[in-house]
Amino acid sequence: MRALLFGIAALLPSLGACGKSSPDGLSVGGLYSIKDESDYKVVKILATDGGRVHVRIYKNKFSKRPETVDPSVLSLGAITDKDGFGIGHLPLDRATFDAWMPRIIMQTAVTEEELEGYRMWKESGGGAFK
Repeated sequence: MRALLFGIAALLPSLGACGKSSPDGLSVGGLYSIKDESDYKVVKILATDGGRVHVRIYKNKFSKRPETVDPSVLSLGAITDKDGFGIGHLPLDRATFDAWMPRIIMQTAVTEEELEGYRMWKESGGGAFK
C-alpha cells in the first residue's frame, strides 16, 4: 500500500503540468511551431518559472509553418546526425522565446523522461538564471 501511495504521489506533479496554462499564457506540454532562420521547427514547453520558458527543441524541420504535427514522428536525433539534432532541455527568457514567433499547434502531456534535463538544471542551481 505504501508503495502505491508513493507511486501516485510521484505522478501528481507531471499530471498537474499536463495542459496547464501558465500565468503568462503559455501552455506547459504545448507543442509550438517556431521560426528558425529559413525554416520552422517544433518545440515543446516543459515548464515555465520566474519569467523563463523551458523547452525541448525537436530536430525536425519544416519548409512551411506546420499547423498540425504527429508527436510520434518528432525526434531529438543525435549530435552525429547529418540532418541536425534537437535539444532535450533549454532554458530561455521569455523575450528570446517570443522572438522565435511561437504558435501553438497542439497540447500534449509532459513525461517524466522529458523533465529529466529540467530537473538536473534546477538541482544545479539554475545556471545563469539565478
